[in-house]
Amino acid sequence: MSPEPLFHNDQEYIEGLLHHKPAVIENIYQRFASKEKRFILQKSGHVKDAAHIFEEALMDIYYFARRHPLKVTDFEPFLQLLSKRIWEQELERRGQRIPGLEAEELSTMSRDDIQDVEDVLKEGEKRRLAYHYYLALPDECKDLLRWSLTEGCLQEDIAAETNIPVSELPERRTACFRSLFRDIDAKLKANSLSEKDLLDTDRFLSGQMSETDRKIFTERIQKDPTLTQQVKRFDAVRQLLAQKICGDPERDELQHQLFTHRNAWYTLKDNSVIPIRNYVILTALIAAGMAILLYISPWRKNIYRQFASTEMQIPDIDSVKVPEDAIRQFNHGHFDEAIVLLNNTLAGNPGNVYARYYRGVALIDQNQLENARRDLVPVFNSGSELRYEAAFYMALSYLKEGRRQQCLEWLLRIPPGAPNYLKVQKLIEELK
Repeated sequence: MSPEPLFHNDQEYIEGLLHHKPAVIENIYQRFASKEKRFILQKSGHVKDAAHIFEEALMDIYYFARRHPLKVTDFEPFLQLLSKRIWEQELERRGQRIPGLEAEELSTMSRDDIQDVEDVLKEGEKRRLAYHYYLALPDECKDLLRWSLTEGCLQEDIAAETNIPVSELPERRTACFRSLFRDIDAKLKANSLSEKDLLDTDRFLSGQMSETDRKIFTERIQKDPTLTQQVKRFDAVRQLLAQKICGDPERDELQHQLFTHRNAWYTLKDNSVIPIRNYVILTALIAAGMAILLYISPWRKNIYRQFASTEMQIPDIDSVKVPEDAIRQFNHGHFDEAIVLLNNTLAGNPGNVYARYYRGVALIDQNQLENARRDLVPVFNSGSELRYEAAFYMALSYLKEGRRQQCLEWLLRIPPGAPNYLKVQKLIEELK
């Protein structure tokens, strides 16, 4: 039997997601997660698939409600239908199909709710498609687009963050958008904007046009229905992509809570003799206690420990020498002592890339994540043999916070020829 609803008004589930209220999110998992999990497992999926689809459905609702009014009469069938639709789309991408939904599955829903499910799904699929191709762009393009789509970011700020002169920003940004939309348009079999129209559309939407040029372009849009649709689609994709890639503390907090629940409700060990409901409740209680004590969820901690193990190894080169005591303390797991010794090393030789890298790794273990990133980013940018290891630990630093998107972005910076590529692929598989 499912737990009783927490509210009499199902609209409060939408509000709870929008404001990432812990009690609401906990009730969503208690009432609906097991049903969705059973459906995915019965329809060719695995436990990790079920966790992923449930999170995608909740995030799709969150993203949609941030952009549009969303009124839901009955949240349970709404969430179930959305999860099923997302799973159907995922299976199609894998070359599989499942039988269509039975009529009775829709009989309890109002026409408005059914239409809203399709609208939420449509936006979600566009967002997933845009993000998929965004991740395939070069790092320079990813950085440029992320800062360009950040609300309130001035051209001078973008130039400072990307090291691109202000005068070059429009053409460089257009080139990145062209690469992105070339793949999207090919997938959707849509007509692409011409190079000049793409440049003008980007300038128009980002407020970089002069008043005269803006008036001329507006008149063109009004007279050309095809251009009108192309500009609308370009703008829609920009906004959907921005929801995924731009800094957003509200979104990050919601994702953090979803990750916290993942281990409790989607354990990979389904062969336990403990009844599943009792097991889930017990696991949830343990997870809640551990999260309070550690500030990170067990799911993230377990995966972090699985992939974070490393040993300090320093080449016999004067410029990168590290005290033997620092190596010993690091390799014995005494990271606080190792950090002190590495601080002294870097004070005398700031260019010691090995000392900086291992200090960054140690700082992650001590949960000093921002300080760790300040060490690891220069190592990644240095071009040294440690650069891809630094990228991997940058990813782990975000994993510790439950920020899967940023974790994945750093993993995708590591090319197939890198020494740690196999480990990277294993971690990407764990994140799915």
